[in-house]
Amino acid sequence: MSAHANAMVIVNPLKITASMLTQSNVAENDHAEWNPRTTYGRGARVILSLTHKVYESIQTTNLNKPPAVEALWWIEVGPTSRWAAFDTSNSSVTVNPSSITYTLAPGQAVNAIAALNLSNATLIKITMKSPLVGTPGIVYSKTVSLSPLPASPDWWSFFYGVRSKPTQDVRLDLPSYADCVIEFELFGGENLSIGTLLFGQLRAFGLGIQYGARVGIQDYSRKETNDFGDVVLIKRSFARRANFDMLLRKDEVDSLQAFLSDIRATPCLWVAAKDYEATTIYGFYKNFDILISYPEHSDCSLEIEGLT
Repeated sequence: MSAHANAMVIVNPLKITASMLTQSNVAENDHAEWNPRTTYGRGARVILSLTHKVYESIQTTNLNKPPAVEALWWIEVGPTSRWAAFDTSNSSVTVNPSSITYTLAPGQAVNAIAALNLSNATLIKITMKSPLVGTPGIVYSKTVSLSPLPASPDWWSFFYGVRSKPTQDVRLDLPSYADCVIEFELFGGENLSIGTLLFGQLRAFGLGIQYGARVGIQDYSRKETNDFGDVVLIKRSFARRANFDMLLRKDEVDSLQAFLSDIRATPCLWVAAKDYEATTIYGFYKNFDILISYPEHSDCSLEIEGLT
């Protein structure tokens, strides 16, 4: 890649379809398949394998009303567990005990993969194969340990301190093979889960983000007072957010303007600085400004909001 080593990386995720997903060990049996001959009551849930969605009946005596088209009879709850990793939400999760595996044939070159919002995970294995190189055709293989890490790099913390488990893994070094088959394997405990698994082609812009970048979260927890006057804090989801300034080359201004216009209102993966995991965000940009400030360089400001 000819881009600067410190460039901001943006990955517009590939939309995963049923034809791309060739194998998974996550069963699509969250609920029974909708049956036109069954009468459903209010609150009953079904799945449609055709749409990979879960639906809930909102009326009684619900008979022969297809969930995907009868909005007065059904509401869409969300994706099935197998497909939750591929929707645009980071909080809807794919859950499976001990292991979660997917095999995909995207039908185009893919050089970036990210596993986000991991829980109870201990190991990731990524294998890319291509028929072009014969049998077994392995062109990329990576095993990533997700063992808990000490909060500080000193000896006391290593032996006695608090340890934190990685909750995400991003790989931006996959080789480009248009006929690739990607095997993703995630291992862990009984409550193993993943919020987002995305694949795509990375785009890189700029000469690195400038000092003064701001990162943080938007917390959606609520403070409520009960009937006895006690204040109760209700813990809810949160979203990452960030503000970045970076320097662009003259020849990047038009291409970045066009690219950001194309991905408006589109969840993407943003990797601003590889040394700071906090600058890796899955979300969308709220605003951007490009200031053509110098003959050969321009300044760009980005405001990014993560998904819960």
